[in-house]
Amino acid sequence: FPTENAFHRAKENISRNGSQPNTVLPLPSRSGREGTKMGEVDVKVGGGLRMDGQETKLALNEGGSLFVHITKSQQGSDTGMFTCHIRGLDIKNIESGLLGLGAIDPYFELSKKFVDPDHGISRWHVVYCSKHIPNSINPYWNPFEIDVDRLCNGDCPGKELKIAVWDHENWGEDRWLAEVEVSVAELQKSVTKGGNASRDNALRVEDANEEVMGLLVVLKAGVIA
Repeated sequence: FPTENAFHRAKENISRNGSQPNTVLPLPSRSGREGTKMGEVDVKVGGGLRMDGQETKLALNEGGSLFVHITKSQQGSDTGMFTCHIRGLDIKNIESGLLGLGAIDPYFELSKKFVDPDHGISRWHVVYCSKHIPNSINPYWNPFEIDVDRLCNGDCPGKELKIAVWDHENWGEDRWLAEVEVSVAELQKSVTKGGNASRDNALRVEDANEEVMGLLVVLKAGVIA
């Protein structure tokens, strides 16, 4: 499979019957266009749950491999849809080029943190990915909504989340720019009171050296029952 970043784009058909094989079809497209089939593999849910970290590596029938992560349902008491709208401001341009005419094509991923209680393994699972905005350091992404169970296993508002900003590449690997760790409560608290260009309450996204690479303005964040 090309990249870990592309894993969330897989179209998964996982049934509740742990003994029955289920087909997983990885689709590479994030743009909304219909993707080209890259291969498929049958998955036994029960087998994945018994692996360390509840993750297993499976070979695709047309070459390559796919890491499949399966977790037991962890139903909390919260229900409904989480609605959110964010935009970027002053995202650092790493593609200015020789003449300073180029610009990044930013998009963001929203991930939730998973900790395997049996093995102490933690990882981030992507639950939403925006479309990229071409040639912009101040991207205005579309609003989105996501089921609370998928977002935080029905255990909001304290679930650990992460927003990562990436630069889309037409050729080669997309480039990670920066990220910020948040929670649903923090997103709600960060909703701007000064308009979509206000920096007063914006979230700072930082790179691996803790350098601020831009701001995220939260225009809307809330749970609708």
